[in-house]
Amino acid sequence: MHDENINHAFLDGILAGEVDVYYHFGVASDDPVLEQFRDVRAVILAGSGERISEFAQRWSALHDNAPIVGLPKEERFVTRYCAGVLFASHGMGMPSASIAVQELMRMVYFLKRGDHDAMAEVFWARVGTSGGVGLPGGTVVVTTEGLMADLRPFRLLKGGEGEYWFDGTFPADVARAIVDASADSGIPIELGRTIAGNEFFLEQFRLDGAICMETPESKMAWLEWINAEGVRNIEMEGAMLAGYLNHWGFPKFAMICTTLLNRLDGDQVTATKEELHTFSERSGDVLFAYLTATLG
Repeated sequence: MHDENINHAFLDGILAGEVDVYYHFGVASDDPVLEQFRDVRAVILAGSGERISEFAQRWSALHDNAPIVGLPKEERFVTRYCAGVLFASHGMGMPSASIAVQELMRMVYFLKRGDHDAMAEVFWARVGTSGGVGLPGGTVVVTTEGLMADLRPFRLLKGGEGEYWFDGTFPADVARAIVDASADSGIPIELGRTIAGNEFFLEQFRLDGAICMETPESKMAWLEWINAEGVRNIEMEGAMLAGYLNHWGFPKFAMICTTLLNRLDGDQVTATKEELHTFSERSGDVLFAYLTATLG
């Protein structure tokens, strides 16, 4: 862990007895419910609250119907805890997801009492859907590096003084282990770089938005450029996720996303409802294969 990057000025007071309010989850550090989370071994993130509930039920069934604990506030994020795994939704896009990730990082610091070794054992993952780049719908991409649309790392504005820059690299050993855990599944899996767009239409060079500033030619030029640079899919959260977790030095994290279409072929998702369900299930299957192999 990178101790120098942890906000000790705030967080150490929580360990000393001050109260930290995880506002968007509707819970605080003095809430007795969090005592049930002390043995957390993994934090699993997904955009949809419905998917979080499904994941928790699936994990419970794999552990003799272990109890599922939910946090009270669900208008922003849905949270479930079961058998050592904290499942939480993050909404859509980096602004929403960054709130969830920051509050969960603070929560993990509290739950592990600031112990670096214990925090380093916690596995983090985002599971979701994406647009493929040179890959057909239904391919699962395990991300090696999260980038912005200009193939540069995640950064935020520092007022009028420049930018905060973050490292978007995902741990290579974890990514490889995830692929290996599903080697016999029959699911098409690829390792590759992933772009996180700040916006669904403009930054992803779509031509089907209410506002369109690209041409078919400029769209294809961008897609062909990123494809040649090893980008295999496009989503909206991964560069931030890797950036924040790397900042603290977490060594175990990943992103697993199914492609819904090949963006080189078009902008709109035209797969059937049945196909989309199958595609979406694949990323969860890959996640659970890895969780079962590593957590039991």
